[in-house]
Amino acid sequence: MANLKELTESMGLNKLNLPNFNVEPFINKEINPTIISKLDPDEAFRAEAYYERLAEYIIEFEKNLEEDKEVGLKLVNFGETITIHVEDIGFYNPRLICFYGIDGNGQKVQLIQHVNQLNFLLIAVKREEKKERPRVGFKLSQQLKEQEKDKESNH
Repeated sequence: MANLKELTESMGLNKLNLPNFNVEPFINKEINPTIISKLDPDEAFRAEAYYERLAEYIIEFEKNLEEDKEVGLKLVNFGETITIHVEDIGFYNPRLICFYGIDGNGQKVQLIQHVNQLNFLLIAVKREEKKERPRVGFKLSQQLKEQEKDKESNH
């Protein structure tokens, strides 16, 4: 039996600059070798895995928002700053993440980024008075549950 530390070292993942994730609680957990042989070494770098992590961040961020606020993204690129009121996120494997929403001018936008390009700031933005607050975190939570059910039924 191997533990998580040995597994990540054997796959060379400890040398990569992965998103901040505290593995301490899992370091000494036993891993079944039959599971290891089924792991796709690229799976951790697929857009779906990034989508799941982003969804979890957004869900947690949204939990602490005041009622008159909603989830927004602030992007800075080439000296230009863009704010998006996030309505949904998605992915296209192997490496694209999509953000859907409304920009500061009220225009519908879709931001498509390669997973290596992800660099944004989650912010609380004031929602329009007449508009019901989109519960992005709730929607994402439901989608993650459905994905988990699909994964379980396929194994």
